[in-house]
Amino acid sequence: MKTILATLVVAAAVAPVAAFAAAPSTDATRSAQADCTALKAKMGLTPFSQAYSSFGACVSSFASVEQANITSAEATCTAQQADTNFASTHDGKTFDQFYGAGKKGNNAFDNCVSTVAHASSKTEQQNRLNPSRTCNTTRTQMTAAVFAKTYATFGKCVSVTAHAQSQNEQAASASCQAAQTKDATAFGTTYASFGACVSAQAKAASASQQQATVNAAKQCAASLKANATTFKAQFRTFGACVSKKS
Repeated sequence: MKTILATLVVAAAVAPVAAFAAAPSTDATRSAQADCTALKAKMGLTPFSQAYSSFGACVSSFASVEQANITSAEATCTAQQADTNFASTHDGKTFDQFYGAGKKGNNAFDNCVSTVAHASSKTEQQNRLNPSRTCNTTRTQMTAAVFAKTYATFGKCVSVTAHAQSQNEQAASASCQAAQTKDATAFGTTYASFGACVSAQAKAASASQQQATVNAAKQCAASLKANATTFKAQFRTFGACVSKKS
């Protein structure tokens, strides 16, 4: 059936994401709520409702990404706190003076983590793909007729795309954490921030998946047009064809 294709496409294109963090903290959940508020404003109410069954479902999809931002920030701040040359690159201020409150520099570490994590989260928000816009582009590339065969409805495309893009961010967070842990110096040289790493990897994965689906749908449409009997015998449904070819 056509409506099954959406699930098939994601299953074929998105690798399972391992659980790379414990249950999200209160701070991570709060940041995920801000993510979803920003995404809802970017998408509009109707597309957002097509993408997520509820606001809470959206929050759940980004909470682990925000937890990764916090974990990365803790590693960054630990390194900065131990850096004997910190003052030379921070206007002559020590770690406590730069991040802390008051003359004694209270809460410097916590303030550092909050600042660094927020910056990463903001970068991800600004670069986060709009599932509705992605589906508009996909429909143009496929043509409306092939798009309808592939997804059945525009809302179904938005839902599937939002899920895939969220999975890509989760996978990118895990990948970036691993890279930062392996070589923090090289990681810092390559990426301006943890959020920049996550955004770059997630967007690349989503673009690759979208193009693979478009190409597969076009191939299936051509095969169906060439010989409908052979097509049905080989694939049975259009969705099965796209899933196999993508």
